[in-house]
Amino acid sequence: MDELPDHDLVDALREENDSLRIRVGQLEAAANEYRRQMTEVLTSVSWRATSPLRGVAGKGRLMRRRAKALPHRLARRSDRQGSTPTTGLFPPVAPNGRHLVTAESPLLRLPFRSAAEDRLRPDPRPAGPRILVVAHVYYPEVWPDIEDRLARLPEAYDLIVTLVKGRAESLEHEINRRIPHARIHHVENYGRDLGPLIELAGMGLFEGYDAILKVHTKRSPHRLDGDAWRITLLDGVLPSPMGVDRILDLFRRDRDVGIVAPSGHIRGAETWGSDRELVEALAARFPFAFDPDALQYPAGSMYWARPWVFQRLADLQLTVEHFEPEADHLDGSTAHALERFVGVLATASGLDIVETDDVPSRLHRARRGKQTQPRVLAFYLPQFHRSPENDAWWGEGFTDWDNVAKAQPLYEGHRQPVEPGELGRYDLSDPDVLRSQAALAREYGVDGFVMHHYWFDGKPLLDTPLRNLLADPSIDFPFALCWANENWTRTWDGLENDVLIAQTYRPGWEDAYYDDILPALRDPRYIRVDGVPLLVVYRIGHVPRGGEVIEHWKRRAAADGLGGLHVLAVTPSRDFEGFSRDVGSALDGLVRFPPGSGIGIQSVAGLAPGLVGGTTGDVMSYDGAIDGADLSVVGPHGLRVHPGVMPGWDNTPRRGEAAYVFHGGNPVSFRRWAARAAEAAVAGPGEPLLFVNAWNEWAEGAQLEPDLRFGRANLEALRDLHVGRLRR
Repeated sequence: MDELPDHDLVDALREENDSLRIRVGQLEAAANEYRRQMTEVLTSVSWRATSPLRGVAGKGRLMRRRAKALPHRLARRSDRQGSTPTTGLFPPVAPNGRHLVTAESPLLRLPFRSAAEDRLRPDPRPAGPRILVVAHVYYPEVWPDIEDRLARLPEAYDLIVTLVKGRAESLEHEINRRIPHARIHHVENYGRDLGPLIELAGMGLFEGYDAILKVHTKRSPHRLDGDAWRITLLDGVLPSPMGVDRILDLFRRDRDVGIVAPSGHIRGAETWGSDRELVEALAARFPFAFDPDALQYPAGSMYWARPWVFQRLADLQLTVEHFEPEADHLDGSTAHALERFVGVLATASGLDIVETDDVPSRLHRARRGKQTQPRVLAFYLPQFHRSPENDAWWGEGFTDWDNVAKAQPLYEGHRQPVEPGELGRYDLSDPDVLRSQAALAREYGVDGFVMHHYWFDGKPLLDTPLRNLLADPSIDFPFALCWANENWTRTWDGLENDVLIAQTYRPGWEDAYYDDILPALRDPRYIRVDGVPLLVVYRIGHVPRGGEVIEHWKRRAAADGLGGLHVLAVTPSRDFEGFSRDVGSALDGLVRFPPGSGIGIQSVAGLAPGLVGGTTGDVMSYDGAIDGADLSVVGPHGLRVHPGVMPGWDNTPRRGEAAYVFHGGNPVSFRRWAARAAEAAVAGPGEPLLFVNAWNEWAEGAQLEPDLRFGRANLEALRDLHVGRLRR
């Protein structure tokens, strides 16, 4: 057939476009008439009169579904026998021959140190819309289905449109004309709608929103109902201005909601197909564990999401090489695996996937519930500066950074050495370092530092950061002290019995210690609990006449006009002693200090590939520690217990082959633990506190500070828990 002249082709396309717009208008009119009729039905006397019967019938259907699923749930629970799944902690074994994941698969090459190097951290987004729409366009002819429904958004929104090069670029002018504030990104055709989403995540474009709507021009040509499915999904996520408003309100009120998907489109383990092994490989890139039988994800890939979920996709560090060339795959591609992985990621973060039909009831509970937040206090290590004692004991110029730098991996996939991120290998003798740390902590919702205080019968050690802080009121950040009252030994050399400086208690020591910390207690920045200064004692059972000493300190603090002291002790652990009832009577509460006690212990050393033969420590599951964590708020002698969490633990830098490694420490699992602990903190009596071990324990793999692998993700996990008050 002869080709039409250009102007004739344009006219033909315009006629076809006009015809399609007329058809869309007819469909919209039909939908509006349907909604009008439904409104009449829902407001009729007969509908209201039969409401109780429908409620009973609905509960009956729910009970039948639960009964049908019960045998499967019980079988899964029996199979696990109380242990945490380990799927995803290590990459899947690559079999020989044709398979989804082969030994050459780039998915098995785990990222270690490059995230912060390549990830763009844009300037803070100016105040503006609190919601973002991300729309991917491969089929430009159905873009109007998305554009027309954007009118249902009840408030201002930002819009990012990814146009596939060679397919949808022609839409740019039309989109810019009709939606001037839209941001257009041209993308290669890879990973379908998920590849470009990961690209945007890596650009840091999801920061600062309350919720993000993900839509795309889905046609599903392999399905007879492909177009109808697209319309159903779009109407599911954009039902009406009132319906969208409820979804947004839910995200803003309920910190446990991660995804809101169209009703009837959440799928489970029955749809793994050929994708499970690929999802295992994706999870191992963090790594975190997940239960394959508990899979839930939004089929069709259109849904609302908490920004946290999409931000974490950048941590996968996927590029074009990780995606197959587009070939109309129906299953078993990286894009299909990512569709499921989004649900796995949300669940591993402690977030729920909610259907739109359940939004009203969930929102009702959220509106009735409390929104109290615990104060988040992070233990702070003052080790990172030179001291005469360290020079004498370990060599000239020694700091803990020396231990961090010399660490070596003990097995394949062991992330050592860990490299610090944007703050670098700082020197805490410089007050500006503490100033930068304080600003970063405040930005992400950390309410104060609890500084480890080393004092040995009148001799302070490593106190330069504290002295700098007390001397500079311009470092405006709350702080408290934790007396680290135990012997200083050569633990770092593996010689625990070689005591460098002993913790002794000569007559009068209690007054000497109080006198030493009094300037800090009087500082206006010092943290107060129930109106009085907070003091944490690491090993209260080690203190002679502990109860009497605490009461003495409280009397002195009251006499000095401080109102008293709020004294907390670290809970007894496997490594040190408990305490007597008289001590319990004097204390105001306890602090959990993981991994010392109160966590699950699940060894995965047998799964660690290539574990060094001389290893005398252990490799344990970080997810197992979380799932076995004790979140009770009442402890010995009826004392209030404040929960504690750790972003990870790996003391390889200090102990080498005798290290204890909690494999799988990552921001995703850490968010889940912090969410559970925050809920426990709020449920307990008195002022809720949540302790984090630690802000900067780099040589023990327990740091909130940015590292080179995950950047600020651990801090983002804490900030994401704050409902309705992001502190910047």
